[in-house]
Amino acid sequence: MARARDEADARPIPYVLGSGEADEVALYGSIKPLLREVLPAAAVAQARARFEPLGLSVREAEHRVPQASASGTVLFVARDERLVAEAVRCEAAPDHDHELGRLLGYPRCCVEAYLEVPPPRRNVDVFAHALAASEACLPRLNVVDLAVFHYVSWLPCSFACALSKRYADAVASHIATKHGQFLVRGRKPDTTCPSGCRHERFVAAIDEAHRAHRLLITEQVQISLRGVFRHGLVHVERMWPTARDRHPEAALAVEAREAVARLVVRLEGVATVSVIDGVLYADERPVLRAPDAMLFPFEAPENSPGLKSGAPTARRSPPG
Repeated sequence: MARARDEADARPIPYVLGSGEADEVALYGSIKPLLREVLPAAAVAQARARFEPLGLSVREAEHRVPQASASGTVLFVARDERLVAEAVRCEAAPDHDHELGRLLGYPRCCVEAYLEVPPPRRNVDVFAHALAASEACLPRLNVVDLAVFHYVSWLPCSFACALSKRYADAVASHIATKHGQFLVRGRKPDTTCPSGCRHERFVAAIDEAHRAHRLLITEQVQISLRGVFRHGLVHVERMWPTARDRHPEAALAVEAREAVARLVVRLEGVATVSVIDGVLYADERPVLRAPDAMLFPFEAPENSPGLKSGAPTARRSPPG
């Protein structure tokens, strides 16, 4: 048990960016037009000090978004002052999801899929909806643990969404080849990475983390799995707590850490893992019932029957 706890606390990936900073990369690289951040009021001045010297336009929306710890200030950032002003007006309007999504560069299919999920739209509900729509699970669309670096800043309509994949690939390429110099006051830098630089290694490490299948029990309790996925089963070759791949500052709560450690111990040595209708099976025997339990087969082999086969499925029904 102690070893499992230590593994859940380990953070071997050398992060060069925050877990949610792909959005900023995309803005600096002209991959997306507009950045929307929800920050505690005390953090707004620091954000302005980061963005404004780069020649970016920054404006606060009057709308405040509830957060777990405090009321959040909505901040918009872009090169174009007119776009920022339009976003501020849109934020204040009712039923602004489609228009704001367009301004932020979100694929319309993803906005519409998100709105199909009944409120309160927990992340796990949106994940389930996307999984049900997925012919495959592409690693660069893995947003299942948001404390692990993720390339897209929205929840995809499916884990095979072509528009989301194109965006994710562009962000990954920009990180790996621009050597962290993402913007120099109003112009893109000419500097490219030397081969094997820390940004290139970071992208490789994150891609490797996202290529693991993902067992979700709750949003905080997740296990990464390596092995062949076939007929709804992962034939386990290796497993580890997903928290291991998180940003160094993203610790698990004590209760979640204990749950992850117990789950790792419980699954140690099993040959197969699957999830059917909220029940976790180990070696095809039920071991745990959790209403949100799901198994995401990221990077299933080409010869896998896939998610839409007539075989027993690892999916749960979408919400609603």
